[in-house]
Amino acid sequence: MHGIMNRLFASIRERAERRAIAAAEAERLIATYRDRAYYEARDRVRGRCVDGAGSARYWTRVKLEIAKRQGISIGLSGADMRA
Repeated sequence: MHGIMNRLFASIRERAERRAIAAAEAERLIATYRDRAYYEARDRVRGRCVDGAGSARYWTRVKLEIAKRQGISIGLSGADMRA
């Protein structure tokens, strides 16, 4: 039972760490690219950026964090729109 609980807590801690790292990256992209930060992150998801070290899953987390912070609605008729 203790092993299961330890794995559960480790998993929760890892997810929180990944969210914190993505949030810090989102902050950096917003500071650098301002209104274009979301589109920069989206390009990195698609592998279109030389500076985009990291997996597509990582950049998707960053992209979604930027969208949340900048009020961008995702997936409306296949387009990304500002709210």
